[in-house]
Amino acid sequence: MKKIFTLIAMAVMAMGANAQKYYFQEGDVASAGSLDGKNFADFISLVDTEGKMAIDGNNAYFGDANTQTKFSYRLKSGGKSSSKNQIHLAIAEAGTLKVYARTGSNSATDRNLIITQNETELYNKVVQEGDAVLVKGLDETDPEKETKVYPAVTVEVSAGEVVLTYPTGSMNFYGFEAGNGATAIQTVKAAQVTDGVVFNLAGQKVGNDFKGIVIKDGKKMLQK
Repeated sequence: MKKIFTLIAMAVMAMGANAQKYYFQEGDVASAGSLDGKNFADFISLVDTEGKMAIDGNNAYFGDANTQTKFSYRLKSGGKSSSKNQIHLAIAEAGTLKVYARTGSNSATDRNLIITQNETELYNKVVQEGDAVLVKGLDETDPEKETKVYPAVTVEVSAGEVVLTYPTGSMNFYGFEAGNGATAIQTVKAAQVTDGVVFNLAGQKVGNDFKGIVIKDGKKMLQK
């Protein structure tokens, strides 16, 4: 049976007017000891009194089995934060905050991320490398290779300051998104389509009785 390869572009609704998004990038590369008081995108500020934070290149995928976003740079916290090293976010409007973070250590099982606002704890959970799912097809050189895809930390916040700490051990942060709607990112994912099989626009296999726009035999069509 012939196999067809196609690209499925998955787009979601744009955020509101006060949407905030920042992914660490090439121009941010900075060594430890230089990031105390550093600001990013007018809503992220760092408290690095220990001089251990640093920014460098590091590839990681975040998302789930169906949709993934690749990140190429990270902010390394470089040790325990307690009350000394923190990340402060100035949230413009109430909505969903997404934090793209991982520990970078397969053996660490006790590193928790704490998110607080107005002295109220919104999130306090352990972040583990084992939370990742394995997805094939993300490595162009080896389509059968399984790549780890990490989940984003998601929490509802109000307008105002949000503080991130990680008291047990270091955490790596790749980016932040905040707003009252879904992210405006478009993710393009290579999908392997077999003749006669029907997929929805999220790349999920559906039956012939599915109604709506589908991908069949590598073509987009309306199925009634």
